[in-house]
Amino acid sequence: MKLRWFWEEMRRRGVARAAATYLITSWLILEVGHLLSLILEMPHLVMRFVLWLLVIGFPVAMVLAWNFRTMASSMGDVELPETEPASRSEHDIHQAQDGGHSHGGGVGGLDPLPFIVAGLVVAALLFLGASRMMGVDASGSHGPAASHGAAPAKDHAAATVAAPALKPAKAPANSIAVLAFANMSGDAKQEYFSDGLSEELIDALARIGQLQVAARTSSFAFKGTATDAATIGAKLGTAWLLDGSVRRDGDMIRVNAQLVDVRSGFRSWSQTYDRQVKDVFAVQRDIADSVTGALQVKLAGTAPTVTASGGTANQLAYDAYLRGRQLVDVSGSEAQWREALAQFDAALAADSGYALAHAARARALIALGAAFLPVAQLPANRDAALASARRAVALAPDLADAQSTLGFVLANGSLDFKAAAGPFDKSMQTGSGSADILIRYGIFACRSGNAEPGLAALRKAVALDPLNPRAHRSLAIGLYAAQRYADAIVSMRRGLSLSPSMTLAHSVIGDSRLALGDGAGARADYAAEPVDWARLTGLAVVAARTGKPDEARAQLARLTGNRDDTSLYQAAQILAQLGDSRGALAQLERARAVGDTGMVSLRFDPLLDPLRGEARFKALVAAQFG
Repeated sequence: MKLRWFWEEMRRRGVARAAATYLITSWLILEVGHLLSLILEMPHLVMRFVLWLLVIGFPVAMVLAWNFRTMASSMGDVELPETEPASRSEHDIHQAQDGGHSHGGGVGGLDPLPFIVAGLVVAALLFLGASRMMGVDASGSHGPAASHGAAPAKDHAAATVAAPALKPAKAPANSIAVLAFANMSGDAKQEYFSDGLSEELIDALARIGQLQVAARTSSFAFKGTATDAATIGAKLGTAWLLDGSVRRDGDMIRVNAQLVDVRSGFRSWSQTYDRQVKDVFAVQRDIADSVTGALQVKLAGTAPTVTASGGTANQLAYDAYLRGRQLVDVSGSEAQWREALAQFDAALAADSGYALAHAARARALIALGAAFLPVAQLPANRDAALASARRAVALAPDLADAQSTLGFVLANGSLDFKAAAGPFDKSMQTGSGSADILIRYGIFACRSGNAEPGLAALRKAVALDPLNPRAHRSLAIGLYAAQRYADAIVSMRRGLSLSPSMTLAHSVIGDSRLALGDGAGARADYAAEPVDWARLTGLAVVAARTGKPDEARAQLARLTGNRDDTSLYQAAQILAQLGDSRGALAQLERARAVGDTGMVSLRFDPLLDPLRGEARFKALVAAQFG
């Protein structure tokens, strides 16, 4: 009964009509405001303000509509209480409700609702103009859709689109992402050309020091999806998108390229390139150089640069190289690493002068040795990796990727951090726009004790490649080396959210939790680690820390297989935690002699803290780091 009375009272006072009018008017304001924000290139903040203004204004308008009758009555402009007989016709009642003051008609017959809505509109427009004049900015805005395919891709790259990512509050004005160009030829076999062109553009733009270019893994994550420019820009943290298409007809190729402003969603620059196909890779590089030159002038305001060497003109070699890179990005099992190595070998079989493939092969060999190979195989594996790295440098001495790889192999394979510093410095002179080069340098610097430049490089790598799990894992490794354990856990969790099968991630989280005093949490993460030696090492260390030496020694026996030449560095970690300093030092000295890749952590590893006062330990650190 009370509810019915309340509803009738709302109708009598005109609240229902006021609510309907307010909602319809608000919808119109938002639609018009959205259009204006696109035309004036305004950020999301403006429309968010207008939306909340309308939301807050709704209850205010309803209260005013409810109370306006009372206010009008106090001013002498409202009907007197009903005195006519109850038999007055219902028609007269409706006439009074439709035309009288009981609908909220105001003083002098004026309705307050239009004034309320008009005030909101004026406030929204004032804020719109003020924010435009003051230069309010944001990382993205609504804009026309940038379509990249008819259906979502069903692979790892597509899965990463929905994964959490680090997004800056404001995208730098010189930041750009090169999306995978669409193959419009109607022939799936031509996909290599469109992908290759996008790769060439990424590499060429990354060599422009004034630009910040999103890395391939993240920008290619949108291939096969239909995602608007604002969303892509927000996920990648870029202000510009370079999109396009490739169409091949007989011996002619037409490439359409367009530069899209993420904030507005509108095209800022476009160009069509028609080329005759004689050498498809020459055409690819020609177009890449032309687009790069145009964008460098437009975005960086400097003269065009020359594309570096190191690639291939062999289609089979290039396809194999791309497949190997995709496997490396997943960073999964030993089988995946071996398949990646096989793809790089196939690329070199097709083109022995392919410097990028030599470099990729060297890194894959070191990765295999670090995670999966027994100690007895490490020297031969290191020599093969070093030969490939030196070959890459000989073929393309100015190629940042080749110099970076040589530094990587010297540090992680030969354990010669002093010799590695030179190639790493050379790689950063021209390759600081590449996420991969930043990652290698950043980890090297953090492990060398130069945490500040190392972490800066790793954070830049994450900004350039936010959807790449390896970037987050690398930052976590650098943070752990810098003894930023809580931050390392956060970064590694982000990497796992992008690639749940990523190896050695749970191990680093376990190490970090253990360093923070969380033994139970560390045990849980160690148990979840898919790599056997890392899992067994972690569980043994936790047992030693929690007063269970027998359990720790049992895990150590499982780790080494009762042999002294397996997992030397990890055995030293366990023995150090058990209080066996002499045994731990003997294992480290042997690890140094055979090139155990675990030794890269010697300078900062908290599990070796019980040994740091020993002269033998100090000698090992000096020999490796200088």
